[in-house]
Amino acid sequence: MRLLQCAALALGMTPGLLHACNGTATQDSSPDIRRPDLHGIAVFLPQLLENNQSSPFAELLQVVARHYKEGKISFSIEPVKRVYMDTSDKNADFRFPIMKVHDGADDATPYQFTREMLGKVTFVLYTHKSRPLSRDDVLRMANLAKYDIEAPPVNWGFPSKSVVNLELSLKKLNLGRVDGVLWAQEEADYLVRKFKLSNIHRTRFDDYPDVLFLNCNHRGDFVNQALSRAIRAARASGELQQAYLKVHKPYQDWQP
Repeated sequence: MRLLQCAALALGMTPGLLHACNGTATQDSSPDIRRPDLHGIAVFLPQLLENNQSSPFAELLQVVARHYKEGKISFSIEPVKRVYMDTSDKNADFRFPIMKVHDGADDATPYQFTREMLGKVTFVLYTHKSRPLSRDDVLRMANLAKYDIEAPPVNWGFPSKSVVNLELSLKKLNLGRVDGVLWAQEEADYLVRKFKLSNIHRTRFDDYPDVLFLNCNHRGDFVNQALSRAIRAARASGELQQAYLKVHKPYQDWQP
């Protein structure tokens, strides 16, 4: 799942072992903060991230890795809980995918976002064809909680329920059992086409920075600097943009 948020904060640690990061302090557990090789973990995404070698997201990370001269960058695909709920740097130096809904979105969390984004991901509002809704419609009724919208669990500016299974959410929407589903374009479009969900109407919601997230400690700071340098270099070469278009494209205006 793209955007499960971590809930646990570190408490009761010795001040000398703490490092503040956006208001949250966690323990520096790594004995070698500046070790150059970086390992990440990611969740399975249909079509986009089905393996760590040849899927579009894997190829994007390979582009970044080619521009990281100080060491190696690798990643593995792991269960959702390990990626999003366990923020121990014993398991990973960085994690993905995640998007930044607004500046400061990682405040008061046990992780930090990379300073450089990989690109921008378009989120689409999927509603029922008989009751199509726009972004303005949903925001205008936010205080009334009029619509039953399922989305990633962040503050969208209106009430929403967390998507547990994207396929099931879209199928419920197709049957008219919810008012809308908000999700990243490519992942949701793939399922709409795969299951021929013809009762769905889609409209662009907004674009968000696609970033990596890291531990909130000195190791995380080092990894952030290292990855951000590599991402900047990959962007300067033009390779990053080309690879990212295989992952996420600008909004595609079509209807099921």
